[in-house]
Amino acid sequence: MRTFIILTLSCLLAACHSPTKASPESVQDRTRLASVKSIYIDDLGKEEGANLIEGSAKVREEIRTGLAKSGRFSIVQSPQEADAILSGLAGIEKWYHGMEGFYGLEGDLDTHYLGVGHFRLVESNSKQTIWIHEYERGFFKPHQSVTSRVAEQTVNKLLQDVSQSDGKHD
Repeated sequence: MRTFIILTLSCLLAACHSPTKASPESVQDRTRLASVKSIYIDDLGKEEGANLIEGSAKVREEIRTGLAKSGRFSIVQSPQEADAILSGLAGIEKWYHGMEGFYGLEGDLDTHYLGVGHFRLVESNSKQTIWIHEYERGFFKPHQSVTSRVAEQTVNKLLQDVSQSDGKHD
């Protein structure tokens, strides 16, 4: 019976796993991306679905710190001062897993945390999207929080794409 329950749970987990989807090209306009010198980071917790997300302010602060440390961008305090605005939705989503719901068995619920991140870099003047990024879940360092992973991946991807754009213009 125990083997059956474990096999059933394994099948359910495998069925819940979403297939890998092709991500769209992150750089929408290399010339405009290369010209961005200042960024305003908008509230990352006010879009649709934000009520299910925690830690948006922490991700925003870690992105701000990471981009400022890079020296490539100046981080400004208002959208009017910025060449581009980074907006979207980011944080962590909590979900619970355990045996209480299955077959009336008693057990503890485990809390799991999933990183969430959907970002757009929009040019201030034209309001055109010049860069997009969707957080890709994966392995992270045991000492790293989920919010740090979301922020670090976003900063690294933006800096990588800007570095490539600095050398190549459309």
